[in-house]
Amino acid sequence: MKASLLRSGARPARHPIALAVLSLCCLPALAQQAGAAGSGGTLPSVEVSATLEANELPGVAPGGQAAKGARLGVLGNVPIVDAPVSVNAYTRQLIQDTVSYTLADVLESDPSVRFTTNNGHMLENFTIRGLDVSAMDIATNGLYGIAPANHVPVEMLERVEVLRGPSALLSGMAPAEAVGGTINLVTKRAGAKPLTELTTSFASDAYAQVHADVSRRFGADQRLGLRVNGVYGDGKSGAEDEKQRRQLGALALDWQGDKARLWLDVYSNRDSIRNGSPGMFNFARSLGYLLAPPKGDVNMFRDTQGIYKNTGAMVRGEVDFNDQWQGYAAVGGSEGRGDGLMFGTRTIVTGADGASQGFVYNVSTKSRRLALDVGAIGKFSTGAVQHRLQVAYNLVRYKEGTANRANTGYAQNIYNPVTPVFPAAPAEPAYNVDDKLQSFVVADTMTAWDERAHLMLGARLQKVQQLGGYSAQRISPSLGVVVKPWGDTVSLFGNYMEGLQAGQTVGVGYANEGETFKPTRTKQLEVGVKLQQGALTHTLSAFQIKRATLIDVNNTLTEGGMQRLRGLEWNVFGQVLPQLSLLGGVAHNRAKQLNTGLDSFAVPDWTANLGLQWSTPVPGLAVGGRVVYTGAQWSDSGNKVRVPSWHRFDLNAKYETRVGSVPLRLNAAIDNVTNKRYWTGVFSDGFVMPGAPRTFKLAATVSF
Repeated sequence: MKASLLRSGARPARHPIALAVLSLCCLPALAQQAGAAGSGGTLPSVEVSATLEANELPGVAPGGQAAKGARLGVLGNVPIVDAPVSVNAYTRQLIQDTVSYTLADVLESDPSVRFTTNNGHMLENFTIRGLDVSAMDIATNGLYGIAPANHVPVEMLERVEVLRGPSALLSGMAPAEAVGGTINLVTKRAGAKPLTELTTSFASDAYAQVHADVSRRFGADQRLGLRVNGVYGDGKSGAEDEKQRRQLGALALDWQGDKARLWLDVYSNRDSIRNGSPGMFNFARSLGYLLAPPKGDVNMFRDTQGIYKNTGAMVRGEVDFNDQWQGYAAVGGSEGRGDGLMFGTRTIVTGADGASQGFVYNVSTKSRRLALDVGAIGKFSTGAVQHRLQVAYNLVRYKEGTANRANTGYAQNIYNPVTPVFPAAPAEPAYNVDDKLQSFVVADTMTAWDERAHLMLGARLQKVQQLGGYSAQRISPSLGVVVKPWGDTVSLFGNYMEGLQAGQTVGVGYANEGETFKPTRTKQLEVGVKLQQGALTHTLSAFQIKRATLIDVNNTLTEGGMQRLRGLEWNVFGQVLPQLSLLGGVAHNRAKQLNTGLDSFAVPDWTANLGLQWSTPVPGLAVGGRVVYTGAQWSDSGNKVRVPSWHRFDLNAKYETRVGSVPLRLNAAIDNVTNKRYWTGVFSDGFVMPGAPRTFKLAATVSF
């Protein structure tokens, strides 16, 4: 049915929930056919372990905050030490230990990730290895475009996987950029034991939240699983006197048959901000030097409001054709709608006393995303070599429209902000982005030498079609190698990855806003070593990434740039001692604009995130801390204003006990313990952001 739909050019069901229900209705028929076909087999060799690859998560590493493996697209579930790339998988325990509310809170533990929107902003955007990753580029259970387009709520997540470097071969093309890496969200599933949890939490200044998590399995063989998560939160958070409200409903179903399996996820998420937002400040365009940062919660946009609503659904089905071959199909979609104060929260500083020109935008934005992944996996042997072969077709259809009304150039001051006049709402936007990303991939992972040598060979035929008439097609080859010459404790790895991405569409604030550029190509070379040292796992890697970029000429983005990034990374997770866990790492990055010889902006020279957690002699009590360091970086492409390095300290603690027969877990965290003022990072060309002030977070979880 799906194949004929694509051939005929008919438009699939628009609404994501309708899309998932349609697929759910079709897949049981496929499962019945597979059951009939599953009795035979023509290829001798390794048995396909479908449940292992698609249902069972890799085990948790010592310390509990990271996992031993991750899902790597066409490579399947891979142990960290056997992966030909640099990857980490963060667990539900880390989310709880740090009292995380959104994805950005979780990624504070990764040294290769930095943020290009600040705390309290309506959007969350990141960089991995110095390259942009937007909310649109986040994958959910391997599919792009399903996650919310602004904030990702972590209450519905079991794992957060971070793959560093371009990954078009492994996961297909992301809707926007994501050439620096991939973030994959793994949603919760019903476990073998019934679960009913209620978590109440509080964050300064005065934000309170309730989260319910319920899980059950049904039937004589417990084949049907249901998990439901619901969240409601409201109160002051972010900038001074800003109020935020969060609402989430998420449902996850799974059915485990003998020859087939099905998974369904549906969610609805709503975020709103009232009376303000943090700002972003440009010193390079007018003043020419950096001033001391204002308070971390400075509110530049009082008397404004914004709301972002997202709905999404996805369904995945797997069928065992025989003992060696498995087929699968996954389809999903999402819709996002934002109105009010969304982005464009910018100020151009003109005076040494903080005098500025203010800009505020009333925005209306909408997006619609469709994703499809269909393929087959086979495991077989040729002599002494074991193969895992995967062929797949991927489709991402991404449409976005944005309109705004602006109040620009009004008198403002970053230390004593004035309340702006918020413009009237704009007209309904038309879609000015319509990207169709298609690819076909073949990847063979070969294992030999008693599983001490792994070779991954693959190629992805990628095709990009864009609304502006741009179209590009390219075969992107990739290679990955893992060798364990001295046993299982040392893994040498290397990879070569290529990618093709849709051309960038210029956002608000530029003279050529809305212009779309042609697709671009990215290349990466990486080598490294992975060490297992007792209960610790280390990854050390060196990489180079080259890609074409846009450059800012008199506030107009244009083609002509070429960027090269060279870096070194050390990542570690596990236990130093049985009572002492370690998580984090250090990264060094040198990024150049090859066309100008200048350094790339928004790429710190050094970054470090290192956290320790100590299980104290007091039963159930653990305490921990984290240091976050970001080195100096340029704020602008002209290398006029340099942002100094900064560091901060975070603390956390948890206590697990019982009140009568009821399990109780208490979590507490303090971010920025010393209440330090600093410029945390850079958004776009020239705009810097103040770091968040000291923040207290408390949570109490009862299990019934």
